[in-house]
Amino acid sequence: MDSYFAGIVKYHLLFFLLILAISCKSQNDPVGARPAGMANAVLNTTDIWSAFHNQAGLAHIENFSAGAFYENKFLVSELAYTGIGVASPLGAGTIGFTYTNFGFSVYGESKLGLSYGLKLSDKFSVGVQANYHNTVIQAENYGSTNTFTAEVGLRLEVSEKVSLAAHIFNPTRSQLNDYNDERLPTILRFGAQYNISDELLVTAEAEKDIDETGLLRAGLEYQPVDVLYIRLGASSQPSLFAFGLGINLGHFQFDIASTYHSVLGYSPQVSLSFLPKSE
Repeated sequence: MDSYFAGIVKYHLLFFLLILAISCKSQNDPVGARPAGMANAVLNTTDIWSAFHNQAGLAHIENFSAGAFYENKFLVSELAYTGIGVASPLGAGTIGFTYTNFGFSVYGESKLGLSYGLKLSDKFSVGVQANYHNTVIQAENYGSTNTFTAEVGLRLEVSEKVSLAAHIFNPTRSQLNDYNDERLPTILRFGAQYNISDELLVTAEAEKDIDETGLLRAGLEYQPVDVLYIRLGASSQPSLFAFGLGINLGHFQFDIASTYHSVLGYSPQVSLSFLPKSE
């Protein structure tokens, strides 16, 4: 009898985790502890995390760079979100490679991306990315499915202190599954960044999934000393708050952050980046 009830509890727990995982689909979730600390309002930044947020930022990377992250969504171990990204100058621009994985044994998603960022002028850059998505559900009569998507990003430096950016994910409305015509979302993002000083920047962003209500994000990053970054951020729909720290270790940077979802709670994240400075 005890084993029967234990089985029932385990079944319902797995069912709950499966529903939660699907409701938190990560096929295009923002990544990186530096972005997370600013509530992911980072369309205008120009480091390795641009490969995940706005590929136009890759055009500003002048040396080989790499980053890896781990996120524990809502403190549920089954909802682990991990990934890596690398970027390197190639020709007139910079090429990037990214891989992310989300989920657990019953439900999993992965995304493989190949990108390229290019400066069209001193002030204007563009970026494109092609993605391969795979979703696996270990349940009867489902199995796995896959599809391809594309991304396009733009970045404009209006002045030495102000930049603007735009990005679209999946403009073609790629289909994930024939059942119920399930498609990956098409997401538009527009952002602005103001560098108040060499030590302080503020950034704001609007995002619109064409099938959902739009949201707003804002964040700031402050560098009180050379080795330390302090970050804060917030977003709407639903309300989410973020905070984080970064440690500059020369060519390496270690970042920690957490977002706080008003309904589901904390999602801590850590990342390590290799970001050599230009000579």
